[in-house]
Amino acid sequence: MSAPDLSRTSGGPFGWSVRLSLFYATIFMVAGVSMPWFPVYLESRGMAPEQIGLLLAVGFWIKPLANPLGSRWADVSGERRRPIVLFLIGAGAAYALFALGDSFTAFVFCAVLAACFNSPILPLGDNLTMTAAAERGLDYGRIRLWGSVTFIGAVYGAGWLLEGSPTEIILWLMVGGYLFTALVSTTLPDIRFPRPEKKWRNPFALLGQPVFLIFLVAVGLNSAAHSVLYGFGTIQWREIGRSDTEIGVLWAIGVIAEIVLFALSKRIIDRIGPLPLMVLGCASGILRWTLTAGATGFVELSLLQVLHAFTFGATHLGAMHFIQRAAPEGMSATAQGLFAAFGMGLFMGFGAMTAGYLYDGLGGQAYYVMTVVSVGSTLCALILIRRWNGTRLTL
Repeated sequence: MSAPDLSRTSGGPFGWSVRLSLFYATIFMVAGVSMPWFPVYLESRGMAPEQIGLLLAVGFWIKPLANPLGSRWADVSGERRRPIVLFLIGAGAAYALFALGDSFTAFVFCAVLAACFNSPILPLGDNLTMTAAAERGLDYGRIRLWGSVTFIGAVYGAGWLLEGSPTEIILWLMVGGYLFTALVSTTLPDIRFPRPEKKWRNPFALLGQPVFLIFLVAVGLNSAAHSVLYGFGTIQWREIGRSDTEIGVLWAIGVIAEIVLFALSKRIIDRIGPLPLMVLGCASGILRWTLTAGATGFVELSLLQVLHAFTFGATHLGAMHFIQRAAPEGMSATAQGLFAAFGMGLFMGFGAMTAGYLYDGLGGQAYYVMTVVSVGSTLCALILIRRWNGTRLTL
């Protein structure tokens, strides 16, 4: 595979690690506010549970279009840093428009616009980091864990700020976070990638590759299994008597466990490989969601949140390393974009929409449906192990 051009970059491996870590720290600071608290903001603006679910779903449904196109632009241009900065600025401006919305229709428009800019950001960041890891011997897990650290601080900090404060603060924390991340991203290593000979190659061509398609279904179902937690975990925990401060701690516990796994990721990947780690992550969902359905106490919920290290962390790490090893030449960003678009976006879109109706009708028992989804995810991951021979995919 053609080597990327490092001539425009500066600093040694330590400098690269710091700059990439700062990117994850700031972008996940935004996620730490938006993931648990944005549904609360929407609820405060008069949105019903099914409307919240649909608004969250819209953002995921845009990913199958925005991610491949944004990522393909990056592959064709050979750049990563400039697209990341521009998308971040656009996302911050789009979320600011929610303040002007006064109806469900207006919110749908804002959600679509925000998703168009937001969707390609993390796939491009992951692609840049995995390339830096391969070129300079960096540890992706130890860079990525700083995002988890700030996620904890943002979740807990936002929960603390919300005690006695207007919920509008959630939106402006998100907008400010995107713009700050754009500023930080101007310091990312300016790695330039070889421009593909076929500049207008179909960015969706990889969807016709059976192994890659099975991979997307496995990670997609695993992502969808988190939809009840992501969309309604905070609301449900409030309903069973947990305070906003306790809720912040619950989200933090899951991410702390994730951080520990990321810190050990290189040794784990070297020992067992990416796909067995994915199977472990998918299968852990069967246990997590079955027990979460009936959990109400703070202690038992805390213990179950530790499983986030596996249901998300192990699956994500396995997926990142699979893409790095299996993506066809000249399509690394495209493969990363398709993973985020279909493996996470499309499935999470349907999951978020369904979660709204499930939660409206079943409350916390909706987690039992997530157990069934995890079973399907695990079966697909097991099939993938049998189908992939460990080499790069061809088209």
